[in-house]
Amino acid sequence: MSSSESTHPDPSVVPQNPPVPETDKSTGGIEPIKVEETPALAKLPKDVATTLSKTDEIIVRISKLIKTSAGLGAALSTLNYAIYLAAYLHSKAPTRAAVITYISRLIGRTPSKLPAGALAPVASTSFLTPLGSLVSDTRTTLRLTGLIPLYIWLKTLLSKKSAAEMDPGLRRVALLQCAGYIGYQAMENIYHLVGKGVVPADVVAKRGGINKWVAWSCRAWLVGVAADFLRLWREAQLDQPKRLTKSVREREEYDRKWWNEFRVAAYWLPLAIHYSLYPGGIKGMNNGLVGVLGVLAGLNNFRSQWAATA
Repeated sequence: MSSSESTHPDPSVVPQNPPVPETDKSTGGIEPIKVEETPALAKLPKDVATTLSKTDEIIVRISKLIKTSAGLGAALSTLNYAIYLAAYLHSKAPTRAAVITYISRLIGRTPSKLPAGALAPVASTSFLTPLGSLVSDTRTTLRLTGLIPLYIWLKTLLSKKSAAEMDPGLRRVALLQCAGYIGYQAMENIYHLVGKGVVPADVVAKRGGINKWVAWSCRAWLVGVAADFLRLWREAQLDQPKRLTKSVREREEYDRKWWNEFRVAAYWLPLAIHYSLYPGGIKGMNNGLVGVLGVLAGLNNFRSQWAATA
């Protein structure tokens, strides 16, 4: 095996989906360890055994989560924006000396004057910034195949069956949203491949440059995000006559789902506007706000995907 293969093994070298033992196929895969069914764990102190069992359960659930594209996407999105937030907070945090001096001053053990530069922000040398860039780059690479499901969605919307069965208003909104996402994904794929050296740089350079490509791709994304509000408005209109025939539980369930989707769209909207103004963005929109909005937007999806692994 060459050095490059050992660093980036080919799928044929490292199996992507290890074979599942016959005993586990009935349950769909490996199940978490149970203390009462594992003699070795039963001999350990209760706290230690419980900790090991819980850790094993989390690892098994993470494995189930990242096996699906939706689960992996939700996990990486939440992680990505959480890192943005953590990196921003780290960069704005005062030095340890400032904190110690401030606490000491409160209890009257040091002079009231702080050391020079004590309140200066920590230099942004944290591993969080490159880690966030790595996760973001990974997500962009994984989205290279995003045009395939979007094509299937568009094909479905244009079918005679959809034309006959879907509400005309919802169908038009869905077509608008699908077109926006296709434009976004196509442009992102091209400039991402340019950045990786796969596509000649002239493809982007002669057509406005990378900044314009990023901005216009995000404007197409903004169309898709904004279309969610139109979809929700139309769905609420269509649901209004049906509410009288629904039970209280059905109405509550619909309202809960509707408001969850509305909040998600509301969180994504300022981010979409911010990135559509690239490279400037919205004045005052820092990485901390980007991280908060991104985490809030993706949290509901992550919770749903995580719950499915239980």
